[in-house]
Amino acid sequence: MIDLLLGWASLAVFAAAMRLWIANIKRVEIPENRSGFVAAWLAAVGLGVVALAGEPGWLGGIPASLGVFASSFVLFTVTISKQKVGSDAIRVGATIPAFTATDEHGETFDSASLAGHPVLIKFFRAHW
Repeated sequence: MIDLLLGWASLAVFAAAMRLWIANIKRVEIPENRSGFVAAWLAAVGLGVVALAGEPGWLGGIPASLGVFASSFVLFTVTISKQKVGSDAIRVGATIPAFTATDEHGETFDSASLAGHPVLIKFFRAHW
């Protein structure tokens, strides 16, 4: 019975950590110190491995396996994907360099056409 609960706990810890991670992504606020997330994913792996070491049956083995696999995958991608900010990065409030891009209608525009108008340009790059 305890192995069954540990299997579900593994999946629940992974899901909770991912929910917070995705909420941070949506707010563009991924923390530089990711140790809390890493600890949660490691805990999910540990709970899943302990559950699988016992005899959780199908009802506990499937969530344990999912918790171990998914947490391991996310830990791997976070580990290999350190993002570095270059010295030429644009800072908040700084003037952007000239560029051309495609708008939501598929038409090309250049940054000069934005002059004099308040504009929010959001660039997103996932951590992986």
